[in-house]
Amino acid sequence: MKRGEYIMIKQPNKCELKYAKEMSKKAISPVISAVMLTSVLLVILMISTFVANNILELRVQSTEFEQAKTNMLLLDEIISEAGVKYGSGSYVQFNLRSGALNIVRGDDKIKVFINNSVEPIVEFQTLSIVYRAGDLVFSSPANLKGSKVLIAEGAAASLGYIRIESESPVQIKLDYNRIRVVEVGTAVVNGTERNILQIVFFQLESGSIGGSGIIRIKAQNGGIFIETLEYSSHIVKISVQLGSYLEEYTFVGKEACPTVITIIKSLVEVSVSA
Repeated sequence: MKRGEYIMIKQPNKCELKYAKEMSKKAISPVISAVMLTSVLLVILMISTFVANNILELRVQSTEFEQAKTNMLLLDEIISEAGVKYGSGSYVQFNLRSGALNIVRGDDKIKVFINNSVEPIVEFQTLSIVYRAGDLVFSSPANLKGSKVLIAEGAAASLGYIRIESESPVQIKLDYNRIRVVEVGTAVVNGTERNILQIVFFQLESGSIGGSGIIRIKAQNGGIFIETLEYSSHIVKISVQLGSYLEEYTFVGKEACPTVITIIKSLVEVSVSA
């Protein structure tokens, strides 16, 4: 540059400034897009993990619930066998991860009256074995075995009552809060023909309770006790009361024959241990 010459500095016009700003924005936009995309992917990943964990947990709890139904049916068979065989006993193993197993003693007692007697001839405390499922298990109410009666009629009638109750959480309950009435027929006793009627019931007693994870619930026979009562009539009315609920059964035997009632009580101790 020669002396005396001037340097011309060109100032950017408005269009050039606008173009520069737009190019600056375009340079930043890929970074913002990457951050936004990463955030969205993270949210999707978190939601997917949460859903997957819930589905897995639901399957685990549902499998445990199905196993519990099978185990409760097996437990009923063990208690029924222990109830009729002196000294016998066995156990069922529950694998509890999300559920819980408890032995619940009721507030009311089963009371049995004959011919409107003032005092009950039989009285025992109610007891239930309860499995509580996990929070994710859903099921409708259903009877698995037996029925909700106080008087079970016939030698084949089940004393155990297993059902699913759709409470929160879902529960499987087993109880023996009833008697079985069996009309045996007639027999000659001391030279006199008599009508024979049996009343059978299981009196459950709760042993030790506790533990988690792998639980073994044991049923052990504690003795079989027999008592006989004789009534001059061939008609006998049996009333069974639980709280305010009452059921009645009328036995009509061979006319002109007195009636002998044989009361068979099986004491069964139920305990839970880890």
